[in-house]
Amino acid sequence: MLNAREISGEEAVVSPSRPRQGTHSGLLAGRKILFIVFSNLLAFCFLFALGEAVLRLLTRLPGHYRSAPFRRYDPILGLSLIPNVDVIHARGCFEGEVRTNRWGMRDRDRSLAKNQGQLRIALVGDSIIEGVHVKPDQVVNIQLEKLLASHGHSNVEVLNFGLGSIGTTQEFLIYEARARQFHPDLVIVMFSDNDVMNNSSTIQPEVYGIHTWFAPYYNLDPNGQLLFQPVEPRPFNTVRTFLESHSVLAYYLDRIWFRFEPAVHHWKGLRAEWGSYGDPLDPEWQSAWTVTEKVLTLFKKTVESDGSRFLVLVPPTFFDVDPDWRERFSKVEGKIPPEMSVATYSERLKGIAERNNISMSFLKSYFIAYRNAHTLKWPYFSLSCDPHYSAMGHEVMAEAILERLEADDFVPERATSAIVHAHSATGE
Repeated sequence: MLNAREISGEEAVVSPSRPRQGTHSGLLAGRKILFIVFSNLLAFCFLFALGEAVLRLLTRLPGHYRSAPFRRYDPILGLSLIPNVDVIHARGCFEGEVRTNRWGMRDRDRSLAKNQGQLRIALVGDSIIEGVHVKPDQVVNIQLEKLLASHGHSNVEVLNFGLGSIGTTQEFLIYEARARQFHPDLVIVMFSDNDVMNNSSTIQPEVYGIHTWFAPYYNLDPNGQLLFQPVEPRPFNTVRTFLESHSVLAYYLDRIWFRFEPAVHHWKGLRAEWGSYGDPLDPEWQSAWTVTEKVLTLFKKTVESDGSRFLVLVPPTFFDVDPDWRERFSKVEGKIPPEMSVATYSERLKGIAERNNISMSFLKSYFIAYRNAHTLKWPYFSLSCDPHYSAMGHEVMAEAILERLEADDFVPERATSAIVHAHSATGE
């Protein structure tokens, strides 16, 4: 259809185009949003840098909580120590120092090659072995090396593969990925009472509640065999790993967040982790104990197939060392349910050892004898503000391990073994 201008023969006059009011407003709004986002990002970066600088200054002053990053996410283990760090880890009643070597071990530098005639022991365990609450020369493996040398076993190395907050599955993976390459003659697994919880892909997330916890697991398939579940990939891992390794502020924020622990899941009115002591066990805990037994058996077979010896040592629990544990436990945790039986813990471990021919020793008697000989009071072998071992606790642990090694012929027994007992009796 023709319009009026075309009918009359007049040329159409094209008026210059002008932006619509709505488009102009949209551009202004978009620029405003970008400005706000950029300004907030710039302010965040400034505040982050300021907070980082202030924290680095404050951590150098006495009387403050002082620490720095020394652990990070690991795609194989879920968690690992950062290699080649030397940082203070202090709070209230303790001032530890975390020093790691090039292999990411809480240890002095070690070489892969062994000296001729050398006996090499690999200590594997959780925070008991890692010992970040004490100085490097106070950690159990260094103390044990010194004790062995004083007993005439000067050509013995005790390597520390400890890592806090791990269980038997991760300890087995640490052996496969790291300890095995050092060709240890003896592998000692230090079994803690929270290892059963750590070994469960369903219970551990319940215990940590709102916190994301990265770990590998073994589950049971329909035939009751182990089925491996690898570590979950972590979103924004590159950026987060950089911050974990270099930022004190990010480390502190993570610690603050982790200290917020609302009790999301319970067992008989207590925190969920105490279900390991249930009698009878809930089905979920029964599965966790079954996984633990199968992983320990797999661990033993793997170590022995490499030509090494395998030993499980069980340190005393809170219930073993403290005669007043019922009163103390009730004040902190709540009423003790009738389904909780602390004696079942060692009974179940003994059953695992007997069924699978695993060399296993309990260190309870040594610690109790030391407590009585020195008339120790609460908190006995632990720190006053933290349940982990003090320097004395690491020393007594080393003595207890040495006694077991000599008694069970893992190292040649010598007449000088009386030194340890004399040391315990005199307190020197």
